[in-house]
Amino acid sequence: MLYISVLDIHAFGMMSAAVLFLAVELLLFASGGEGVKMARYTLSASRVGNLLAMVGMLAGIALVYLGSWPLTTPWLLLSFALIAAMMIVSRRFVQPWQAKFQAAVAGVSTPDLAALAGDGRARVGRVAVIALFVLVAAVMMLKPDLAPMG
Repeated sequence: MLYISVLDIHAFGMMSAAVLFLAVELLLFASGGEGVKMARYTLSASRVGNLLAMVGMLAGIALVYLGSWPLTTPWLLLSFALIAAMMIVSRRFVQPWQAKFQAAVAGVSTPDLAALAGDGRARVGRVAVIALFVLVAAVMMLKPDLAPMG
């Protein structure tokens, strides 16, 4: 019963986060960075998405323990590698952009919101993070055997 409850929390957190991350991209694209109000909505959605992702990941860690999954299970190792790649991409491409965007929205700096919203490098980073997030979810749902072919 506990495993199922934690699994539900994990699934809800991760799926909700993915939906919010996609919504942020759609809001940025639709608004073109025009308007501080819309920018604030995107930042709020991003923060909530990050929070839900953390709740989902913590529940995932609990599931590994509750399910007695060995940490050397191939699908877990692949998931860990994808999560590490997601963190690297986020740190390299998304977080620097996000700091500039937050400063511009707060009025601390004066970069053009439209230019920041349209930053192609940051967009590619954000989309890559979303794609990696979806890949992690797919690996965890499918739990592939990943046995060597031979």
